[in-house]
Amino acid sequence: MSFKVKIDAKKSENNIQNIKETQTLDKKHKEIIKNFKNQKDNIIINAEELLELENKITEMDKLRDKFTIDDLNIRAKLLNQKDELETMQKNVNNNFNEMDYYDKTGDLIMQYYELRDNDTNIKESKNILEYLGKKKADISIKDVNRSELFNKYWKRIEGVRLNLDDGTKRIKYCIECNLEKILDYSISSYVCQCCGDVEEIILDEDRQIKDYSPYRRINHFREWLNQFQAKQSPEIPEEVYQGIIIELNKNRISNYNELNKKKMKLILKKLGYNSYYEHIHYIINKLSNLPPPKITRDMEKIFIKMFTKIEGPWELYKQPGRKNFLSYSYVLYKFCELLELDHLLECFTLHKDPNKLMENDDIWKKICQSLNWEFICSFK
Repeated sequence: MSFKVKIDAKKSENNIQNIKETQTLDKKHKEIIKNFKNQKDNIIINAEELLELENKITEMDKLRDKFTIDDLNIRAKLLNQKDELETMQKNVNNNFNEMDYYDKTGDLIMQYYELRDNDTNIKESKNILEYLGKKKADISIKDVNRSELFNKYWKRIEGVRLNLDDGTKRIKYCIECNLEKILDYSISSYVCQCCGDVEEIILDEDRQIKDYSPYRRINHFREWLNQFQAKQSPEIPEEVYQGIIIELNKNRISNYNELNKKKMKLILKKLGYNSYYEHIHYIINKLSNLPPPKITRDMEKIFIKMFTKIEGPWELYKQPGRKNFLSYSYVLYKFCELLELDHLLECFTLHKDPNKLMENDDIWKKICQSLNWEFICSFK
């Protein structure tokens, strides 16, 4: 372990200790509620900023035929600001963030305040010695309960554990089989030995975890969902846009509304910009202002739930020695097939090598059989 890593770890420990000493669940909860209120109070200011941005974009579009690369970059930044403000307004108007917060933490907040309110109802015992002994025990138990609730609460809102946990004190049962799951440190998960169901955990101790644990896989999967909907704002160098525009002019494509994934991929490939394939929808959106593909929030949850279900069977059916997970593009393509979202299939590609595609299909077929899903062959 390097000196820098040790320092970072020490800083992290100090930060956690500082949180424990200065924060309580009640204090943090009130801070978050105050922040929600401030967002609602600023909604009028945001609306004025949004109108100003829309006017700037409209004025720029009047001179679109004379756009330079700098103009495109300015317009792209304005569109990003507009998207961010619209998303913020939508979240505030519909209370999305607030509902999401209570959805994540509501049960813990209720337990915390019930525990706090019960502190005022402690009955005195007739025997003073019993009273003193019982009170000390009760306070100790309540302090532990509050600490556990605050630890769970902080983990849900910040993604960080305040109390170290190596996973050995937890017992998990498979809902389907009603059998105790086995803790597998190598994949940082509890695994049912009967049906293969996997439940990921985060271990805080210095234990060996695979380079691509289930926790990182689900994060990468979320990134793919964001990328194809152009929700991210990647830094695309000016020369990339410049090269694309020159290539479009060569091909006599002046109407950017005609751009699609296939055309853009060919251009990027020709220019040697293969690393920007994952941002194709974002690039098209910035050049043409065409809306990127979208799925509902509920549909996103279904995608994520399906992804977590396939991780366990994949561990069982993958070829011996294989470390890389299935192609995320392949997985999303298959999910869209199962959910009959045919209009989204063009957003994802299957492997061109028939042997590798067949290899993926073999694993996917076994996964589908284990989950009682329909298997749809890629070779039609």
